[in-house]
Amino acid sequence: MSDESQRSDQSQRSDWSALGGDAVMQPLLEEFYRRITASPIAGLFPVDLTATIANQFAFQSEFWGGPVRYSPVHGHPRLRARHLPFPIGVTEAEAWLTCMDAAVLASAMPTAVRSAFLAQLRKTALAMINQTSTGAPTPDRRAPPSVL
Repeated sequence: MSDESQRSDQSQRSDWSALGGDAVMQPLLEEFYRRITASPIAGLFPVDLTATIANQFAFQSEFWGGPVRYSPVHGHPRLRARHLPFPIGVTEAEAWLTCMDAAVLASAMPTAVRSAFLAQLRKTALAMINQTSTGAPTPDRRAPPSVL
């Protein structure tokens, strides 16, 4: 492993550690999904959230440079593709973010890293939008152009 990739790996691992690692993220996600069940978007989620929480935890761990838990089981995250079956508009994305904001606020995540964490999740949530305000599907920006 090169010095540069070791530094990158250490930097990513410090992100997971800076967020509080497993000890912060597991209860944070449990609180987040508790809030989801009482939110206007509860119907987009399964009644039993056990697997959803586990998948989100695995994804967050790997995304922030913690233990690699998601891709060995699920492969590449393909976030947009995995969310396409669900009607997600601005309202749904904002409801998701409201639940996450509240869960982070109630968590033991260090205050100094909360805004960066939430800013990244905002980018991701907004990228999942696949419906316009009228309910029409939004074009997939990464789809290849159609051949005439």
